[in-house]
Amino acid sequence: MQPDHRPTSAKIIGELLANHPEAASLLAEASHCRALAVCSAAYTRLKSAAVQAARLAYEQLRHRLEPRRGNLIHFGAGSLLVLMLGAGLAMLNLIELSGPLGGLRSVSLVLAATAVWLTGAWLAAVAVRQRRWAVVAGISGAAVLLGSLLVALHGLGPHPGWPASGHALGSAAFAALTGTFILVLTTDAAALMTYMESASLLMARRRWHRARAAYEEAVETEQADVEAAAVAAEAWLDLVRVQVTVIAAGDESLVQATMGLATVLVESSRPKLPPPL
Repeated sequence: MQPDHRPTSAKIIGELLANHPEAASLLAEASHCRALAVCSAAYTRLKSAAVQAARLAYEQLRHRLEPRRGNLIHFGAGSLLVLMLGAGLAMLNLIELSGPLGGLRSVSLVLAATAVWLTGAWLAAVAVRQRRWAVVAGISGAAVLLGSLLVALHGLGPHPGWPASGHALGSAAFAALTGTFILVLTTDAAALMTYMESASLLMARRRWHRARAAYEEAVETEQADVEAAAVAAEAWLDLVRVQVTVIAAGDESLVQATMGLATVLVESSRPKLPPPL
Protein backbone atom coordinates (compact mmCIF):
# COMPACT_ATOMS: atom_id res chain seq x y z
CA MET A 1 0.00 0.00 0.00
CA GLN A 2 1.37 3.41 -1.00
CA PRO A 3 1.89 5.96 1.81
CA ASP A 4 -0.53 8.42 0.16
CA HIS A 5 -3.27 5.78 0.17
CA ARG A 6 -2.63 4.53 3.69
CA PRO A 7 -5.79 5.03 5.79
CA THR A 8 -5.51 7.56 8.61
CA SER A 9 -7.85 8.46 11.41
CA ALA A 10 -8.83 11.74 9.80
CA LYS A 11 -9.49 10.10 6.43
CA ILE A 12 -11.59 7.34 7.96
CA ILE A 13 -13.79 9.72 9.94
CA GLY A 14 -13.93 12.19 7.04
CA GLU A 15 -15.19 9.51 4.67
CA LEU A 16 -17.63 8.32 7.33
CA LEU A 17 -19.06 11.81 7.76
CA ALA A 18 -19.24 12.33 4.01
CA ASN A 19 -20.80 9.02 3.03
CA HIS A 20 -22.86 7.78 5.96
CA PRO A 21 -26.29 9.46 6.21
CA GLU A 22 -26.40 9.39 10.02
CA ALA A 23 -22.77 10.07 10.92
CA ALA A 24 -22.87 13.88 10.94
CA SER A 25 -26.14 13.86 12.85
CA LEU A 26 -24.79 11.46 15.48
CA LEU A 27 -21.62 13.52 15.94
CA ALA A 28 -23.59 16.76 16.25
CA GLU A 29 -25.98 15.17 18.73
CA ALA A 30 -23.14 13.76 20.83
CA SER A 31 -21.30 17.09 20.88
CA HIS A 32 -24.52 18.97 21.73
CA CYS A 33 -25.43 16.61 24.58
CA ARG A 34 -21.92 16.83 25.99
CA ALA A 35 -22.07 20.64 25.91
CA LEU A 36 -25.38 20.51 27.76
CA ALA A 37 -23.87 18.19 30.36
CA VAL A 38 -20.91 20.55 30.87
CA CYS A 39 -23.25 23.54 31.26
CA SER A 40 -25.45 21.60 33.66
CA ALA A 41 -22.43 20.67 35.78
CA ALA A 42 -21.34 24.31 35.97
CA TYR A 43 -24.87 25.41 36.84
CA THR A 44 -25.06 22.76 39.56
CA ARG A 45 -21.82 24.03 41.08
CA LEU A 46 -23.25 27.55 41.16
CA LYS A 47 -26.41 26.31 42.86
CA SER A 48 -24.35 24.33 45.35
CA ALA A 49 -22.42 27.46 46.26
CA ALA A 50 -25.71 29.36 46.59
CA VAL A 51 -27.05 26.71 48.97
CA GLN A 52 -23.96 26.91 51.14
CA ALA A 53 -24.12 30.71 51.23
CA ALA A 54 -27.84 30.73 52.10
CA ARG A 55 -27.37 28.14 54.82
CA LEU A 56 -24.41 30.01 56.30
CA ALA A 57 -26.39 33.27 56.29
CA TYR A 58 -29.31 31.56 58.05
CA GLU A 59 -27.10 29.97 60.71
CA GLN A 60 -25.22 33.20 61.36
CA LEU A 61 -28.49 35.10 61.76
CA ARG A 62 -29.88 32.39 64.06
CA HIS A 63 -26.76 32.45 66.22
CA ARG A 64 -26.89 36.25 66.43
CA LEU A 65 -30.61 36.52 67.21
CA GLU A 66 -31.03 33.40 69.34
CA PRO A 67 -27.59 32.43 70.71
CA ARG A 68 -28.85 30.22 73.56
CA ARG A 69 -32.49 29.53 72.81
CA GLY A 70 -33.73 26.22 71.48
CA ASN A 71 -37.05 24.85 70.33
CA LEU A 72 -38.39 28.27 69.34
CA ILE A 73 -41.98 28.55 68.21
CA HIS A 74 -42.27 28.63 64.44
CA PHE A 75 -43.16 32.06 63.12
CA GLY A 76 -46.20 30.82 61.20
CA ALA A 77 -47.66 28.83 64.08
CA GLY A 78 -46.87 31.64 66.52
CA SER A 79 -48.52 34.23 64.28
CA LEU A 80 -51.66 32.11 64.09
CA LEU A 81 -51.78 31.79 67.88
CA VAL A 82 -51.23 35.54 68.29
CA LEU A 83 -54.08 36.14 65.86
CA MET A 84 -56.35 33.90 67.91
CA LEU A 85 -55.35 35.70 71.10
CA GLY A 86 -55.99 39.02 69.35
CA ALA A 87 -59.48 37.86 68.39
CA GLY A 88 -60.14 36.95 72.01
CA LEU A 89 -58.89 40.35 73.16
CA ALA A 90 -61.14 42.04 70.63
CA MET A 91 -64.19 40.19 71.94
CA LEU A 92 -63.36 41.03 75.56
CA ASN A 93 -62.72 44.68 74.67
CA LEU A 94 -66.07 44.78 72.91
CA ILE A 95 -67.74 43.46 76.06
CA GLU A 96 -65.99 46.06 78.20
CA LEU A 97 -66.78 48.96 75.88
CA SER A 98 -70.27 47.92 74.79
CA GLY A 99 -71.86 49.56 77.82
CA PRO A 100 -70.52 53.11 77.66
CA LEU A 101 -70.18 53.28 73.87
CA GLY A 102 -73.28 51.50 72.64
CA GLY A 103 -72.48 48.00 71.41
CA LEU A 104 -71.35 47.57 67.82
CA ARG A 105 -70.86 51.30 67.33
CA SER A 106 -67.62 50.97 69.33
CA VAL A 107 -65.96 48.58 66.81
CA SER A 108 -63.29 51.08 65.74
CA LEU A 109 -62.37 51.83 69.35
CA VAL A 110 -62.36 48.12 70.15
CA LEU A 111 -59.90 47.46 67.32
CA ALA A 112 -57.73 50.33 68.52
CA ALA A 113 -57.75 48.97 72.06
CA THR A 114 -56.84 45.50 70.79
CA ALA A 115 -53.94 46.97 68.84
CA VAL A 116 -52.78 48.72 72.01
CA TRP A 117 -52.87 45.49 73.99
CA LEU A 118 -50.95 43.57 71.33
CA THR A 119 -48.42 46.38 70.95
CA GLY A 120 -47.87 46.35 74.70
CA ALA A 121 -47.38 42.58 74.57
CA TRP A 122 -44.82 42.97 71.80
CA LEU A 123 -42.93 45.68 73.70
CA ALA A 124 -42.92 43.51 76.80
CA ALA A 125 -41.57 40.55 74.76
CA VAL A 126 -38.77 42.70 73.36
CA ALA A 127 -37.93 43.97 76.84
CA VAL A 128 -37.83 40.42 78.22
CA ARG A 129 -35.48 39.29 75.45
CA GLN A 130 -33.20 42.23 76.20
CA ARG A 131 -33.54 41.60 79.96
CA ARG A 132 -34.73 45.14 80.62
CA TRP A 133 -36.79 44.30 83.68
CA ALA A 134 -37.54 47.92 84.57
CA VAL A 135 -39.25 48.35 81.20
CA VAL A 136 -41.16 45.11 81.75
CA ALA A 137 -42.36 46.39 85.12
CA GLY A 138 -43.44 49.69 83.58
CA ILE A 139 -45.38 47.97 80.79
CA SER A 140 -47.04 45.66 83.32
CA GLY A 141 -48.11 48.63 85.43
CA ALA A 142 -49.49 50.42 82.37
CA ALA A 143 -51.43 47.29 81.42
CA VAL A 144 -53.00 47.05 84.89
CA LEU A 145 -53.88 50.74 84.75
CA LEU A 146 -55.46 50.37 81.32
CA GLY A 147 -57.40 47.32 82.48
CA SER A 148 -58.71 49.26 85.49
CA LEU A 149 -59.78 52.06 83.16
CA LEU A 150 -61.74 49.60 81.03
CA VAL A 151 -63.41 48.19 84.15
CA ALA A 152 -64.38 51.69 85.23
CA LEU A 153 -65.77 52.52 81.78
CA HIS A 154 -67.79 49.34 81.79
CA GLY A 155 -69.36 50.28 85.14
CA LEU A 156 -70.42 53.70 83.82
CA GLY A 157 -72.55 52.39 80.97
CA PRO A 158 -76.19 51.23 81.09
CA HIS A 159 -76.87 47.51 81.39
CA PRO A 160 -80.55 46.89 80.72
CA GLY A 161 -80.20 43.14 81.21
CA TRP A 162 -79.22 43.44 84.85
CA PRO A 163 -81.90 43.66 87.62
CA ALA A 164 -82.05 47.04 89.37
CA SER A 165 -81.17 45.66 92.80
CA GLY A 166 -77.97 43.89 91.76
CA HIS A 167 -76.88 46.11 88.93
CA ALA A 168 -73.88 47.80 90.57
CA LEU A 169 -72.40 44.70 92.20
CA GLY A 170 -72.99 42.42 89.22
CA SER A 171 -71.66 44.94 86.73
CA ALA A 172 -68.48 45.54 88.74
CA ALA A 173 -67.84 41.82 89.20
CA PHE A 174 -68.41 41.10 85.51
CA ALA A 175 -66.19 44.00 84.43
CA ALA A 176 -63.42 42.90 86.79
CA LEU A 177 -63.60 39.34 85.48
CA THR A 178 -63.46 40.53 81.87
CA GLY A 179 -60.53 42.81 82.64
CA THR A 180 -58.70 39.94 84.29
CA PHE A 181 -59.17 37.78 81.19
CA ILE A 182 -57.83 40.65 79.05
CA LEU A 183 -54.68 40.82 81.16
CA VAL A 184 -54.30 37.04 81.02
CA LEU A 185 -54.60 36.97 77.22
CA THR A 186 -52.17 39.87 76.90
CA THR A 187 -49.67 38.06 79.13
CA ASP A 188 -50.05 34.91 77.03
CA ALA A 189 -49.47 36.94 73.86
CA ALA A 190 -46.32 38.48 75.35
CA ALA A 191 -44.99 35.07 76.41
CA LEU A 192 -45.74 33.69 72.96
CA MET A 193 -43.95 36.56 71.24
CA THR A 194 -40.97 36.12 73.55
CA TYR A 195 -40.37 32.55 72.38
CA MET A 196 -41.43 33.03 68.76
CA GLU A 197 -38.75 33.24 66.09
CA SER A 198 -38.30 36.52 64.26
CA ALA A 199 -39.62 37.19 60.76
CA SER A 200 -36.09 37.80 59.46
CA LEU A 201 -35.07 34.32 60.61
CA LEU A 202 -38.08 32.85 58.83
CA MET A 203 -37.19 34.66 55.59
CA ALA A 204 -33.56 33.51 55.83
CA ARG A 205 -34.66 29.90 56.28
CA ARG A 206 -37.02 30.18 53.32
CA ARG A 207 -34.21 31.52 51.14
CA TRP A 208 -32.07 28.56 52.20
CA HIS A 209 -34.87 26.08 51.40
CA ARG A 210 -35.52 27.70 48.01
CA ALA A 211 -31.82 27.53 47.19
CA ARG A 212 -31.72 23.88 48.22
CA ALA A 213 -34.74 23.07 46.07
CA ALA A 214 -33.11 24.82 43.10
CA TYR A 215 -29.91 22.84 43.70
CA GLU A 216 -31.77 19.52 43.80
CA GLU A 217 -33.51 20.42 40.55
CA ALA A 218 -30.15 21.30 39.00
CA VAL A 219 -28.71 17.96 40.12
CA GLU A 220 -31.58 16.09 38.47
CA THR A 221 -31.08 18.05 35.25
CA GLU A 222 -27.36 17.37 35.31
CA GLN A 223 -27.90 13.64 35.78
CA ALA A 224 -30.34 13.56 32.87
CA ASP A 225 -27.91 15.49 30.65
CA VAL A 226 -25.00 13.23 31.59
CA GLU A 227 -27.05 10.13 30.74
CA ALA A 228 -28.16 11.64 27.42
CA ALA A 229 -24.57 12.62 26.61
CA ALA A 230 -23.35 9.09 27.37
CA VAL A 231 -26.00 7.54 25.12
CA ALA A 232 -25.31 9.94 22.25
CA ALA A 233 -21.54 9.52 22.53
CA GLU A 234 -21.86 5.75 22.57
CA ALA A 235 -23.99 5.81 19.43
CA TRP A 236 -21.40 7.91 17.59
CA LEU A 237 -18.43 5.87 18.83
CA ASP A 238 -20.14 2.58 17.91
CA LEU A 239 -20.56 3.81 14.35
CA VAL A 240 -16.90 4.87 14.15
CA ARG A 241 -15.77 1.56 15.69
CA VAL A 242 -17.63 -0.45 13.07
CA GLN A 243 -16.18 1.65 10.24
CA VAL A 244 -12.57 1.58 11.46
CA THR A 245 -12.69 -2.14 12.27
CA VAL A 246 -13.57 -2.91 8.67
CA ILE A 247 -10.89 -0.60 7.23
CA ALA A 248 -8.05 -1.19 9.70
CA ALA A 249 -7.99 -4.97 9.15
CA GLY A 250 -6.49 -5.76 12.52
CA ASP A 251 -4.37 -2.61 12.92
CA GLU A 252 -5.05 -1.91 16.59
CA SER A 253 -3.01 1.29 16.64
CA LEU A 254 -5.17 2.71 13.85
CA VAL A 255 -8.33 1.66 15.68
CA GLN A 256 -7.18 3.33 18.87
CA ALA A 257 -6.10 6.50 17.08
CA THR A 258 -9.40 6.73 15.21
CA MET A 259 -11.45 6.18 18.34
CA GLY A 260 -9.37 8.80 20.12
CA LEU A 261 -10.01 11.31 17.35
CA ALA A 262 -13.73 10.50 17.41
CA THR A 263 -13.75 11.18 21.16
CA VAL A 264 -11.91 14.47 20.67
CA LEU A 265 -14.49 15.52 18.06
CA VAL A 266 -17.27 14.87 20.55
CA GLU A 267 -15.52 16.89 23.24
CA SER A 268 -14.97 19.83 20.90
CA SER A 269 -17.61 22.58 21.08
CA ARG A 270 -17.43 22.84 17.25
CA PRO A 271 -16.44 19.45 15.81
CA LYS A 272 -13.88 19.88 13.01
CA LEU A 273 -11.52 17.39 11.45
CA PRO A 274 -7.79 18.16 11.50
CA PRO A 275 -6.20 19.03 8.16
CA PRO A 276 -5.10 15.99 6.16
CA LEU A 277 -1.43 15.06 6.43
